[in-house]
Amino acid sequence: MLASIIPVFLIILLGVAIRRFGWMPAEFFPSIEKFSYNVAFPAMLFAGTARLSFEGGEVGELALATLVPTFAVVVLTLGALLLLPTLPGASRSSVMQGAMRPNTYFGLAVAALFFPAETASRVMLALALCLPVVNALAVIALAWWSGTTPNLGTVAKTLARNPIIQATLAGVLVSVLGIALPKELMNTLDILGKAATALGLLCVGGGLVFSLEGARPAALAVSSVLKLLVMPLLAAQVCLWLEVSPQVALAACFYCALPAAPNAYIMAKQLGGDARLMASLITLQTLLAVMTVPLSRQFMSWLGA
Repeated sequence: MLASIIPVFLIILLGVAIRRFGWMPAEFFPSIEKFSYNVAFPAMLFAGTARLSFEGGEVGELALATLVPTFAVVVLTLGALLLLPTLPGASRSSVMQGAMRPNTYFGLAVAALFFPAETASRVMLALALCLPVVNALAVIALAWWSGTTPNLGTVAKTLARNPIIQATLAGVLVSVLGIALPKELMNTLDILGKAATALGLLCVGGGLVFSLEGARPAALAVSSVLKLLVMPLLAAQVCLWLEVSPQVALAACFYCALPAAPNAYIMAKQLGGDARLMASLITLQTLLAVMTVPLSRQFMSWLGA
């Protein structure tokens, strides 16, 4: 396991060092983020899901195994926030984002390293199924605690144009319809997809913020425990109830164990959330996830599976 964890951590640290010491031009991270988001990750997602052979109600099982824990954690987060009566509304929305939104870059890059292709493809599918839901919930939370009306129509249009969601759903469609794509095309997509792993982890490292300014220890603890431990344990329990395949269970637990998404910081900044707290949450959860995400393999056994 260490042979997989240490390279992930080192590439994240390389991203931190590039940002901190200015080894590359200022345009480096925005450029590779744009390339990864619009080209490399969609290539990986499409190729992976297009090759996947879905069995029976696997898509529905994966949706339940990831969305049920997500909604459960939303409820638990609302309950936990009652215990923090002095926490400002902006900070509450950041706690909610930190408790439910997954880091797509981290998830796709690490899944490609940790798992066989079939399991990694199911992680990709889990992200495609859940991203529209968690993004909509994040907008509602930000609007609720800032006292504004959420524009769900705008959110829906943005998600419909999301290249990660589009590529995954297109790959699923190709798989379900049994369309045979040219080997040359698939090999090209594979080459592009291989770039996504390293670039995604560099982006994760480049986005970390090492500062205690605006940190709220209780909020950090609540959000991180719910995201990194409670949600994957709930996913494992749902998988036991549904008696899903080992591949679906592992993909669901892994998805639910992912740390908070970097773009949650951007959303908090633009829509009135606590951006500093969000940056602290993203950094803390990413560092902890290097240790906790590998435990996703163990959550089922802890529950007696």
